[in-house]
Formats: sequence, C-alpha cells, structure tokens
Amino acid sequence: MSPSSDSTADTVAVLPDGRTTFDLPLGKLRIRVVDLPTTWEPFIEESYAPFAEVPSADVTPNLTVHCATGQGLLVPLPRPGEVPVIKLKEEGPGVYKIRSHWQDGVIDVRTGEGSVTFTSMTPIHLRMSLENFLRIACQLLLPARGSFLMHSAGIVDQERCFLFFGQSGAGKSLATKLSLPRRTLSDDMILVDADATPVIIHAVPFFGAFPMAHRTRGAFPAAAALRLRHSEDTRIEPLSAGRAVATVSASIPFVHDLGLRHDGLLDLVNRFCKKVPVADLHFTKSDRFWSLLRDRYPA
Repeated sequence: MSPSSDSTADTVAVLPDGRTTFDLPLGKLRIRVVDLPTTWEPFIEESYAPFAEVPSADVTPNLTVHCATGQGLLVPLPRPGEVPVIKLKEEGPGVYKIRSHWQDGVIDVRTGEGSVTFTSMTPIHLRMSLENFLRIACQLLLPARGSFLMHSAGIVDQERCFLFFGQSGAGKSLATKLSLPRRTLSDDMILVDADATPVIIHAVPFFGAFPMAHRTRGAFPAAAALRLRHSEDTRIEPLSAGRAVATVSASIPFVHDLGLRHDGLLDLVNRFCKKVPVADLHFTKSDRFWSLLRDRYPA
C-alpha cells in the first residue's frame, strides 16, 4: 500500500493563516486535531468533508493531536516515480514516532495523546502529511476496538458493501468506475469493524483518485471481499480459509511496509474471514461482474 499522495493541482499556492480544531469520527474511533495551522475553509471542508465535525465539549475523543509548525525537509524526497516515504518507530511501550517529508509526530496509544509538527504549508504537502499521520494513527488505535483499516475499494449494492482489494494496479480504481452509479465508500481505504455481526464496513476520508464530489460517509454490512484479477473472462473462485486470511492480511496497510505490529490484528482478520466470504474475482473491463456477484452473494 502506497502512502497517501495527491497529484491534483492546488488552487492556491499558500494556505490561509489561521488555526482550526476539528473531530474525525471513524467507526468506534474519534480523533481530535487541535490547532491545525490553517482555516476550516477551504482546507478542512475540501479535504475532510463530509467527515469533519466541530468538536463538542460533551464528546471525549480517543486521540487528541496537538499541531505546531516548523521548518525544513525532514525526510529526503523520493526519486521520480517512487512513493512518499513514511518512517515509523516504536520509541517505548505504546509510543510511536511518525515522520515523513514535512511532518514529525508522536502518538501515545496508552494516554490517547499525540502531537505533530508540519514544516510546509503548501496545500498538497499539508494534506499529504496530515493524512499519512491520521492513517497510521487509525491503524495503531483501531485494533483495540475490534477494527482495522484495509486497503480496498468499498462499493455499496443493495445496501451491502462489497470490498475489492489487491495490490496496486489490481484494478480497484477501474472496478470503482465500472460500478457507478452505485454508492462508493472509497476507492482506496475502508474501515472494517470485525467485531460486529455482521461485519460492518465504514467509509473513511482516505481516498485514491476518486473525485471529491463523489466522496461519501456511511456504514454498511459486508457482503463479500473480492481480490481482483484482470482476466479475459468473468468468474469467482472462493479462497480457502488459510489463503483468505493471507490475502486479506496482505491488504492491511503499514504492517508489511512499515513493520507495524499489533497482537490482536491477526485475530481480527481471522474473525473477518470467518464471517465474510473471500474470493478471487476475475473480471474484464466491463460491469458484467455485478450480475455474477448478485447471483453468488444474494441479499
């Protein structure tokens, strides 16, 4: 899973001065970002709508992240064609340091406190830095709540969510486009509540190339998880229990590429695979796979 990057053109070269505090409710997790060094409009509204909420004194977040600003490039930039770099280090029990090109942060999962310093106020840099920090924060805190992030597209059909996953280039963006006008929770990342029965899939504000206007918030029961395979025909091949766990585990971000470990994560994947059918979906560049899915996994 590639760290978040944003190839869209920025409409402004410098973010407006200001300070913004907002909440992100993500399934059973609520993250509060305090004093982000910019204004709600346009940054929060454009980057995190419809997920961002104005904090309430009556609601206690699970993680509070205090923001600051600094200067300088913290991690050397990747060469052309390479993905952005994120460095994750466990500095003590439950304390993690997260650093990328223009961001240096720390999270203490025991106390629910964190901090992050941003060293570039170019809009694309701040978006990428904050989102990568939040993605890792979610994956650190969600397993204790019976949930995890999964690198997958999530498409809603008949009020159920079908997951389309696989390595980069497997066809998540293509499957998302072919599934329109069905509701899309994400073309890149979803949140799995594996403790729920049935398993519930939540939208999160972490996307690939999906247009901002189509991004949505919601939660739906999981219908099936399909590992995508480009093919000359359309067919479904169920995976064995062991293969299902292995393929789903490979689509959990930051475990393999950053070395993130969590004692309960494999157990959550096992629970997920016992409740949700996992299969290989061989598909062509057409939407004909939807009739096959409806027949195999009826509502």
